[in-house]
Amino acid sequence: MSEYDQFVNYFIEMSPKCDRIITRKAEVNSRKGVFYLYKKYQPNHLYQNNITMVSCPDFNFAVHYAEQMNQTIPEFLHRHDLYEIYYVTDGSMQCWCAGESLHLYKGDLLFLGKNLDHHMIYNPSNQGEYFVLIFDVEPRTQGGLKTTYATSDTSMEYCELEGVLKRIDKEKYVLSPKKLFADSLITSLYEEQTNRQMGWNSVTGTLYYQFFVKALRLLAPEPSRIQNLSGYMNVALTATKYIHANYSDEITLEEIASLLNVTPRHINRLFQDMFGTPFARTVNIIRMHYSKQYLVSTDKSIELIADQVGLPSSKALTKLFKDQEGITPVEYRFQHRKNIQK
Repeated sequence: MSEYDQFVNYFIEMSPKCDRIITRKAEVNSRKGVFYLYKKYQPNHLYQNNITMVSCPDFNFAVHYAEQMNQTIPEFLHRHDLYEIYYVTDGSMQCWCAGESLHLYKGDLLFLGKNLDHHMIYNPSNQGEYFVLIFDVEPRTQGGLKTTYATSDTSMEYCELEGVLKRIDKEKYVLSPKKLFADSLITSLYEEQTNRQMGWNSVTGTLYYQFFVKALRLLAPEPSRIQNLSGYMNVALTATKYIHANYSDEITLEEIASLLNVTPRHINRLFQDMFGTPFARTVNIIRMHYSKQYLVSTDKSIELIADQVGLPSSKALTKLFKDQEGITPVEYRFQHRKNIQK
């Protein structure tokens, strides 16, 4: 079987199961054209013509095209209803946009708004290299309506991105006032697409979005209005932080529940799910571990150490040690002091 026949069979096998499968001659011939285009153009640099979507809770970041290019490939005058970024990675370039000729140098970043006539001016004697990214940012919708499961923070993130993109559209193009140093990101993109290890598709999309955000920050360097990481509080872990900070004091399930604005029963269930132990036992185990420092570094009595870590008596501490360590606090002190002396 020829390489072309294998290619056609692959497309037939991979066609989605719908009312018809690709078998007609005209459709197969169209695949033939794609096959020879791919065979003809096999660059040894970063090149992507697939539309890659990065889904965020409130919006989609869509990469329509990305490529590392140089002056061996002339670029024709064009426009599209998408945003575009030119990033010079080496040498210098000359770009024509909105009736103006712009000189770009290594590290320069040029943002182009939608529907703007532009192209890189072809100069075979120029050794400049650049990275081009064509993309769009769109709010997520379902049935024509904006999705409602996004949080206020993610909505704000979309608004912040949209604000910078609107500025670019208004000014038609914006040349970044500062240099961008993102060569390592582009190298990582190339390596992901070349090595194609597990998860490379998702990592590639994330790297494109990272490049996009780094580029936009040069136009909007002020801090984000979002002050907290989006998502939901891990109540069980937050409660343990409180226990660590207050283990020597009396700690009750009701106290923690009140501080975190949940019910005591909910706290106990979360501890069981997260750690496999109920709340009260978790508190006492943490106290026991803190007692180890006193046992090894001081000559304080077991009774006094138990009191300092919030336990009611030396018996309670001894019971915990036997359950968890298989030895008594006195034996633990002897063993570890002996090890320190060695």
